[in-house]
Amino acid sequence: MKSIILTIISALLISGACHALEDEFGIQQANQDTIRKDMSNIPTSCRFVCSNPYGALLGCATPDESIEGATVERVMLYPRENMNSEHTLKRMGILVKYPDAEATVVMCHGFMCNKYDQVFLRQLFTRGRYNILNFDFRAHGEMHDGQVCTFGRDELHDVYAAAQFVKNHPDLKGKPVFAYGFSMGAVAAIEAQAHDGSLFDAMILDCPFDSSENVIRRLLERVKFTIFGYKFGLPGCSLLQRYAFHPYVQACIKNVLKTVGHMDPRGTVTYLCPVSPAESIKKITVPVFFINCKNDIKVPIEAIRSLYDYCPSAYKQLWITNGRCHFDSYFYSPEKYTERVRGFLEGYLTGLAHKQAHQEIIEDQGETYKGAVEEIR
Repeated sequence: MKSIILTIISALLISGACHALEDEFGIQQANQDTIRKDMSNIPTSCRFVCSNPYGALLGCATPDESIEGATVERVMLYPRENMNSEHTLKRMGILVKYPDAEATVVMCHGFMCNKYDQVFLRQLFTRGRYNILNFDFRAHGEMHDGQVCTFGRDELHDVYAAAQFVKNHPDLKGKPVFAYGFSMGAVAAIEAQAHDGSLFDAMILDCPFDSSENVIRRLLERVKFTIFGYKFGLPGCSLLQRYAFHPYVQACIKNVLKTVGHMDPRGTVTYLCPVSPAESIKKITVPVFFINCKNDIKVPIEAIRSLYDYCPSAYKQLWITNGRCHFDSYFYSPEKYTERVRGFLEGYLTGLAHKQAHQEIIEDQGETYKGAVEEIR
């Protein structure tokens, strides 16, 4: 009976109101035969150079990808498809190496972005001091056919493969590895580190959500209808929240995310599933730098505060900025953002994060933009 009711509600919401709105952890290591087969989708100009159990290094960099003083390498990663599968996926990445770099940063992009969309963020990290790996999450960027985005659950395998690849790279082995992620990328990094506490040495997490359930709840609560001058909430809202991950309800929820949360997949195959960074963060003990905008409707202050409070790391910081919307802290004040990111990593490299406990919340003072327009990040 519930199934029938849910079907009817979903159909009505989609055709009516919503019509107007519209992965034990241990990732499976890819063996050498798997790494070398099925390379037909790789550009012919790319020459297979070497590999480790987590990916392959391709000796290919286009002229526009070249960086003065650095070696730019094309990378293919082999993350596990999900917890219950032995199959591995193929994800593309770009590795920027410097001869005297002290550490490596793995950059994790957000929903509806790709490795190229975050290239400009390389400037956050002092040039020549950090190697940087940008890669495409599943269902994003290159070679994504047949893949599904799960908003962080299965993406943890992508992060794991990326981090393990650089940790096993002959030129990078032994160097500290840092995570920088925003939105879905930050969530995936949290999930990966929670399953393997030795994955990263420190983490910078910009606007990770506390749980997928709460994201859905907050967005559903924002749906209002006006009838004869009276405002009403979304009919059956509590029922939709309870069964948000049911196949019959997914279509309706996606329409709400698209219209209210400005999260339009635009061809990206997505599957909503339970993900709870607020629980996973309880297993993370490495230094963490949280960043969030005070005007973020997807990840409000109470959400980022819960992540900060639940994190048992002895060295952690939370910076609440005057950013106008989701993942806007950098765009709102790029100079200050760069300074704080570099300062946090400097604290690790100089040993400060190992010598003393440090827990701090920094909140910028200034105007709160109640009418900020949410952007797709």
